[in-house]
Amino acid sequence: MPTYPGFHPDLKIESYPSKIQAAIWKIGENFYVTKSFNSINIGNSEYWAVLVRPTDEFSVYINTDREVLVIFSEYNTFEIRTLEAYEEFYNLLESKRIDKSVRFLISKDIRIEDSVRHYLDQHPEYPIIIPTTFDHLFERGADPLLRAIRRNYLIRDLFAYQNPLREETFFFGRQEVVNSVLDMAKSGQNSGLFGLRKSGKTSAIYAIQRKAKGFSLNVVVIDCQNPAVHSRKYGELLGFILSEVRKVVGLKKITFSLGSDPAEISESFFLHMNNIISNVKNGVLIVFDEVENISPKTAASAHWRIGDDTLLFWQIIRSYIQSESQGKISISIFGTNPYILEAPKINDVANPMYLYAQKRFIPSLSFDDTREMVERLGYFMGLEFPPEIIANLQQEFGGHPFFTRQVCSKIHQIASVSRPVRVSLALLSRAKTEFQGQLEQYLRDIVEHLRDNYFNEFCVLRAVVEGDKSELTEYGNEAPDLIDHLIGYGVVERRGEDFDIRFDAIKSILQRLVSSNSESRWAEISRRRNDLEVSIRIALYHWSRNVSAEQWHEVLSSSLTGKRFDGLTTTEPSALFSSRESPLYLSDLLGFLKNERVLVYLGARRSQIVRYISMLSIDCARMPMQIA
Repeated sequence: MPTYPGFHPDLKIESYPSKIQAAIWKIGENFYVTKSFNSINIGNSEYWAVLVRPTDEFSVYINTDREVLVIFSEYNTFEIRTLEAYEEFYNLLESKRIDKSVRFLISKDIRIEDSVRHYLDQHPEYPIIIPTTFDHLFERGADPLLRAIRRNYLIRDLFAYQNPLREETFFFGRQEVVNSVLDMAKSGQNSGLFGLRKSGKTSAIYAIQRKAKGFSLNVVVIDCQNPAVHSRKYGELLGFILSEVRKVVGLKKITFSLGSDPAEISESFFLHMNNIISNVKNGVLIVFDEVENISPKTAASAHWRIGDDTLLFWQIIRSYIQSESQGKISISIFGTNPYILEAPKINDVANPMYLYAQKRFIPSLSFDDTREMVERLGYFMGLEFPPEIIANLQQEFGGHPFFTRQVCSKIHQIASVSRPVRVSLALLSRAKTEFQGQLEQYLRDIVEHLRDNYFNEFCVLRAVVEGDKSELTEYGNEAPDLIDHLIGYGVVERRGEDFDIRFDAIKSILQRLVSSNSESRWAEISRRRNDLEVSIRIALYHWSRNVSAEQWHEVLSSSLTGKRFDGLTTTEPSALFSSRESPLYLSDLLGFLKNERVLVYLGARRSQIVRYISMLSIDCARMPMQIA
């Protein structure tokens, strides 16, 4: 149904001051004025507003057909409290009927445009404000509000924002996954969301926090990257979580000391958390961001990385949720890698988080999502993106929002200052060339992060880049989750029986980065593996010299398989542990290390040492022959 300029019959225009009444009549030339408001007071200042819907013609100019808010300020100097008035008026409205990403400000301050521009330079994620003065509003000629748009938004780079998105304004294409997390939490279910750096995980958390009220949820975010989290032992962290939950649900924040041994800590946690949830009506969603910082192998602190803190922490959390929470407490795990949900055991004990939460990856933008983002932000910058340009962006960057925004920022920087400008293939090509160095640095960070922290994923990526089908087949049979991770990250895609890099812009860069890293990486692993094996042989030799002949033969026969033992030509320790002529492989040496009568000082660390050396053996078995 078309929208024409005018006024809703119930509009109470007579309740406004005369100067604002005249401004509303002027605005009614291009908008349908739908709702009036009583004035609101913030401090000693009074503000008025109307809600308007653009006509069909003007909706093209501001790139929305939903209702927008217009605020009037009759003060000679712009104050930040004016922006607070927007939120006060929005609270009186149903959010679905209005567009909060664009808003008008009519002010008496003759420097209002400079003041707003300065504020937005300091707060680049703040929604689009179109400021103008009462005097400009009544000027003759082309529509004054259209002129205000062109004066203020051809110079602002809306694509360049690099930090996680705290506001709804620039958040595109991830609503489904955000709603999924909230829906599951509302029904007491747990979730997990994973993705590489710059994929939008933190922006999704901010969106979850913004929308939680509509799902009757209190959201507690635990940033595991913060030393205040990962430096704490598991009992201290459980106490910290209790304190954070109290704060979020509106109870007085207090410090907890839960005890010293696991049983006491668990009982105290159950007691205090029960007390909290008995005092709140809505459910509680605890989000663990950057969970790898409190996970085995990757944690930032040793007691999580190699100790039992991870195991005990999640045992208590899971036990509480299943037995006591009554559906009011749920968790969501955010991170790079879903290892914590996939490892069957932690330190040879059943992992309480194994398959405990649904695992999802941050999705790439669809073509329609990319088009909405590029067209909407580009419009206010005087950039028109035709369909063939958007298709090119989608193919090159695979719907990765961060990369897409950054190359569009380059387009803005090199395009003519005379706007509007229709983006051409030549302009896009120049922008991609200028973005290449920045893109390579981002990808280098991603590749190095995988190589240093998730080496198996790095090996799969290397196999995809180098087209090594035999290795991919082996990974597909032995560890299909690793391939699923790279597909989930949006880096790799399956094409029939083959795998390939998902988007064109990173293929050549990854070939260079992975190939340049692989040979030196394998060489370094080989060197360390050889050094480690020599050290193990020396330690075992010295141990063998201090045990009886009877004990030595018992350990030798029980540590090797029957076939390996029967094939020995000598049982002399000096020959078996020789660094040059030993018939024993690293896997044979592991058999000795598993025996509790060997190197007894290893104690509780024995299982971890054996596990890590076993992993090294598997990785080394996949080494290129010329390096191994």
